[in-house]
Formats: sequence, C-alpha cells, structure tokens
Amino acid sequence: MKSFVTIKEGSATHWAIRLVVAAAIVWLAIRIPTVWEAGTISTAIDALTLMAAAMALNLVLGYAGQISIGHSAFLGIGAYTTGIMVSRWGFSPWLTFPVAFAVSFLLGVIVSFPAARIKGVYLALVTLALGLVFPQMMTWKKLAWLTGGGSGLPVSCPATGVSRTCPGTEVPTTGFNIGPAAKGQMETFEIFGWKPFGNLQRPDNKAAFYYWIAAIVAVVVYLCCRGVVKSRIGRSLIAIRDNETAAAVMGVNLVSTKAFIFGISAGLCALPGCVKAITTGGVSPEGLVSITVLGAITFLIVMVIGGAGSLWGPVIGAVLYVFINDKTGTWDKDEKIPGLFRPLLSWAEVAPADGIFALLLILLMFVAPRGLVGMWKQYSPLIVRVVPRPAGAGGAAIALATASADTTTTNEGDTQ
Repeated sequence: MKSFVTIKEGSATHWAIRLVVAAAIVWLAIRIPTVWEAGTISTAIDALTLMAAAMALNLVLGYAGQISIGHSAFLGIGAYTTGIMVSRWGFSPWLTFPVAFAVSFLLGVIVSFPAARIKGVYLALVTLALGLVFPQMMTWKKLAWLTGGGSGLPVSCPATGVSRTCPGTEVPTTGFNIGPAAKGQMETFEIFGWKPFGNLQRPDNKAAFYYWIAAIVAVVVYLCCRGVVKSRIGRSLIAIRDNETAAAVMGVNLVSTKAFIFGISAGLCALPGCVKAITTGGVSPEGLVSITVLGAITFLIVMVIGGAGSLWGPVIGAVLYVFINDKTGTWDKDEKIPGLFRPLLSWAEVAPADGIFALLLILLMFVAPRGLVGMWKQYSPLIVRVVPRPAGAGGAAIALATASADTTTTNEGDTQ
C-alpha cells in the first residue's frame, strides 16, 4: 500500500508534526477557560473527568483484556472520600486525592484476586455486582453517619445551615469553601502571592479554577497510563490479553500483574471522582450518575467509540460523547431540532443523545471495530506513513561508534 508522504520516525519532520499537534492542544486548553463562558467551561470539565475515568478503565479492558463494568464504584470511592474528608472532618480538598487513590488501589487489588481466576462473562458479572452494590452501600442507613445516607453529603440542618452531627465545625460543601473572606471562606486562590483566577465568587473565575483542577488530573492520569503501557508491565498486559497461556509460559506472573493493573486502574479512576465531588459541591448516587452502573457503561461506551487499547482513544471518545450530548441535550422540543433532522427526531419526547450514540456504536462495530483511533491507524497510511526506526538501531549505532573509537585509539597507539 503506497502513501503520498513517507516520514521516518524520529526525523525532523516527525518531531515538527508532534510539536505542532502539542502546541495546538496546549493552545486549546488555555483558550477554553479564558474565552469561554462558565456553562461551556463546565461542559469541558465533564469531558475531562470522563476521559480520565475512561483512560483508567482502558488499562484493564483495553490493554489487559479484562471486562469491568464496575469502575463507577472506584470513581464513587474518590467522590465519597473527598466528600467525607472535607465536609465531615474539615480536610483540604487537595489532601483527598492521594487518600482516594490509596483506598481505591487497595480495593482494586482485593477485587483482582477473584478476577484473576475468572474471565469473560463471569468477570463482567463480578464487576457488575460491585457497581450495583456500591450505591446501595452509600445509602445504607447504618452508614448514614458517615455517607449521609440517601441525601448524601454534605449533611446540613435546614434551620442553621450547618451539619447536624457536628454543628458549626464542618464545611457545608464537599469542595472548596468559596465565599467572602470576612466569613473565613476562600475568596481567592494564591500561588506564591499570585492570584491567577481573581475573585472566585464570580462564576467564570470559579469555573476556570475547577477547569484547571480537572485538566491537571486528566494529564496526570494520561501520563500514568502512558508510563504503565510503555513499561515492561505494559508488554506483559498485552501478552495476557492476547494469550494468557503463552504469557504464563514466557514467565509473566498472571496474578501479580492483574492485581497491580487492577489496583492502578482503580486508583486512577478515583481521581476524577474527587474532581466530581469538588466541582459539584455535593455527593449522592442521585446527584452523581457517574458513580452508578450507568456511569460505568458510559465509560465503556466512550472507550469503545474512541478506541480501546490506545492511549488517545478515551480522550477522543470523551470529547465526542460530551460534544454530542451537549449539542443534542435541548432537542426534546421540535422547534429546537435542526430542520434537517426534524423529520427523523420530532416524534421523540426526550433528547436523542443516547439513541445517537447507540446508532454510532452499532455503525462503528461494522465500519471500525477498533474505534475512531483504530480507523485512523488503518487508513492514515494511505496519506502519511511513519516508518518506524529499525529495532536496535540506536544500540547498533552506539556499538559502531564505540568500535570506531577503539580502532582509532589502537591505530594512534601503533603509530606512537
């Protein structure tokens, strides 16, 4: 198959393309909180948290080949960890991120032990049970002293506006207590005396503040996933996904590798849960759909549409999902549906976002079973082909240079 343009990996042209793409992404990331309004920034925050959760799930499903429909529980653990530590015990929201990661990592390792012995539909049922049980546990009356029960967190008294369990000492939010500084609340965010967001009581400034928290978390999750995939463990995961028996024969410890990747995936999935608790200011199964099984299914859809088993698949899938959901969210009335689609969608009384994604998913299974990223990898060589450098080329070049240097030194010694 011939290509119009052929580029060598690691060449100046290849690096120039990478730098242009990176610069475009950075430009867009900076432009969103500085130009867009609060409502649009909130949509971008939803996309960032969704792509972070999907990237975490991608480690287990896309690279290890293990089906998980319970990752919403790990996101919920992150949300409830932040909610409990902030509203119940008065900790800073920043401290809740490592705690949520540690708690979810431990639970992920525990879940991995039965998961290491089963696979296929049986593993899907085990993880589905986890996703179903978690919201019920959080609304259990015997745990209401900690989780707030059905009403969730924070638990406030209608008369005084403070917590019933510890009046006057708890923060009436699961995030940053933003308000007038005269009342002891957080009015600005300072970095060595610099206030990059100004007065956080303004909706646009507050949305920009939350946006950068979500963006940093998404970047951290991406870098962690990339580090795992590019490491020796990542190669072991791919071997397990392709053939467990062959991987075991080659010396891969199936139990420890699955335990590690399940733990890392669960811990990373808890981080966007912390972001959800901070940005919404409250945590409950009714208020946060992402911590229910519906949220886990959404992560799965996003990953499959973007491309499972690729680092950029969850990113592209999340952006597409939130974009379509935002654009079609008001199409529940005939006058708001564009004229081109009105004959097809005017009969429905609800927004058609879910139906559009169902049709898109079915279409992709026929046209691009590996998702949008897989389709790009399949057809992009028709236009541009990146020729990888030969395996061991770097080592061969170093060996050749070393041999040349030794020869030169020997010749100089003989001359002397």
